[in-house]
Amino acid sequence: MNNQDLSMANTCKEQTRLGFTRDTDNFLNTLFQIWDKLGMDDAQKKTRGEAARSHVKALMQNMISEEENLMSRLAKTITEFTEKLDQLCEELSLPHIRVSADLTMIQREKLLRTKVDLMSKEKNDRLAKYKELHAKDQELCDCLNVTPYYLPSGAVPSLEQLKECEKHVNQLQVEKDKRFSEFTATKRKIVDLYNLLEMDPESSFGHDLVCEDDTAFQLSTKNMDQMKDLLESLTMLNDEMITEVEDLWERLKALWNRLEISDIDREAFETNKKGHGKAVIEALKSEIVECEKLKFENMRKFIDGIRNELKSWWSKCYFSKEQRDQFKGFYEDECTEELLSKHEEELEKIRKYYSSAKDLFERLSHRDELFQKMIVMEEEAHNVNRYKNRGGKLLQEEKTRKKVLKEIPKVEEEIAEVVLKWESSTGKEFRLNGLRYPQFIENEWNNFHEHKEQQKQSRLQARAKQTHDEMLYGSKASISMTPSKRKLQPVNTPIRTPLKTRKMNDMTRTPNTTSKLPNSSRFHSTLLSSPFGRKPLYTPKTPCNTSSRKRRSIRLIERAATERRAATCRRKSRDATFSHTTNGLSKPNCRSSVVPTAFTPLQKH
Repeated sequence: MNNQDLSMANTCKEQTRLGFTRDTDNFLNTLFQIWDKLGMDDAQKKTRGEAARSHVKALMQNMISEEENLMSRLAKTITEFTEKLDQLCEELSLPHIRVSADLTMIQREKLLRTKVDLMSKEKNDRLAKYKELHAKDQELCDCLNVTPYYLPSGAVPSLEQLKECEKHVNQLQVEKDKRFSEFTATKRKIVDLYNLLEMDPESSFGHDLVCEDDTAFQLSTKNMDQMKDLLESLTMLNDEMITEVEDLWERLKALWNRLEISDIDREAFETNKKGHGKAVIEALKSEIVECEKLKFENMRKFIDGIRNELKSWWSKCYFSKEQRDQFKGFYEDECTEELLSKHEEELEKIRKYYSSAKDLFERLSHRDELFQKMIVMEEEAHNVNRYKNRGGKLLQEEKTRKKVLKEIPKVEEEIAEVVLKWESSTGKEFRLNGLRYPQFIENEWNNFHEHKEQQKQSRLQARAKQTHDEMLYGSKASISMTPSKRKLQPVNTPIRTPLKTRKMNDMTRTPNTTSKLPNSSRFHSTLLSSPFGRKPLYTPKTPCNTSSRKRRSIRLIERAATERRAATCRRKSRDATFSHTTNGLSKPNCRSSVVPTAFTPLQKH
């Protein structure tokens, strides 16, 4: 204790002593007054005084004993709290708490009591948290069939252990949700496959999986693996049954075609034969058996049918003539079971060959479609009538042509890669019409370019012949390569009056005109004929009927006026040339005497 506390304690003690002394004096004075009034002598007063003192002494001794007992109990409580606090610190994995020796017993007891209460609450909270996590962990572990989080029994989990346990539970919950989602999706697929295959579960696991409730299924790793294996086996079985049904349908249709079964009978059998379940397979097999019985009764028809199929498969597989001729039975005429068996074996052989490179042949077929489309578009590009199409069709054709030309090289490169893979995996050469793939493609492109060059030369020859004919016989109206504009409607008003027309027509019949020209025969012999067609000076318009007359637009009227002005200018130009060549004749009226020194084609207006 410090000096201040010691001073305060002495002051308190002195005050208590003074109080005791004052009270004792008052008590004694009161007692002696009472005794005096009673008339007691000194001996009696002394006796009674001693009794009072003994009584006070016994009371004080009792009080001292009680206080000593209190101090003993307090010391014991401090000891107990100290031990319990050490135990709690050890259980909670906390450092031990030491109380300062300078504290009084009451302070130490109060401090220890507070610490023990806090530690006890912490312990209870941890145990409650762990109890909750342990219950959830046990439930998840039972569902997933995994080992629960280990914690020694009776031990209080530390904060780190509680965090790890909570993390463990959360991971199990996530795994359960993931497995349950996978379980429901896989179960749905399995049930659909069972229904699609028209089958019931054969194993007890499959039966439990399909029939039991989803929540009752244990999502263990073993069960999940078994469920995946079951799904894979059912998927494989489904694929096998699909292939089997496709083969059975192909065989049956081939038998129908060879037996020439009517469409009515085919449709009657195909009714309610959808899918690839057991019932469909059994029905197909029984129908094939019936057709097989009829097959031997129609041997010739069957052999001819197989031969037609062989031709189709040979074309699909790009067999050359040498490869086709290797099957000698194709040309035999005697129909026997042995010959039929040979044809069936050959057909099965070519089918297997096609199946071994099905993806490759499908790519080749797609490439052939693009190639043929390119050939058709190249031929249409030189078609004159295509320019009469409207509505952006030519632009669309050009876009399609560019797209096809861009796609063909890509497809050919992809096919080349697939051919290399196929040859490396099978160890055989892949041939198309007897050629390796690069030679086959090169051959097709060469044929295409040769055909294109032949067409080009044919067009050039036709054009040269047309030019030659025009030089000899005059030109004809050419076909416009661009969409023609709307023709001008006929008008009622003629360009020239009838009198002027008659005078122009009479000019060619003037008898004396040519005789007036000097050396007219010599000039006439030097006239040149134009290889280009020349419009007549005047073409009378045929008036249209009043009932069919239509109103013309301003644009057409202006165009007609422009053509009339152009015709007038050309006529004046010819008149001027005629006047110059007649050397001043007063009235030249003969156009045959005009001798042009050089051929100058008329300009188009």
